[in-house]
Amino acid sequence: MAENKVSLGARISGYYNDVVSEMKKVTWPTQEEVKESTLVVLTVCGILVIGTFIVDETLSFLIKKLVSLL
Repeated sequence: MAENKVSLGARISGYYNDVVSEMKKVTWPTQEEVKESTLVVLTVCGILVIGTFIVDETLSFLIKKLVSLL
């Protein structure tokens, strides 16, 4: 059984050509879509930060009250 060995250079070149071909098929977002997505991500992060802060402060307050009862 004969093995077909392809040189390293040919494999790298083939890989590069495949990548270029696939990148041409990509539908890139417009600048407006990127801005909107960024705003959504930052808004959600802000909401999560505020929610985490509220939960943290509430639990901290409750634990301090519990400890003071002991």
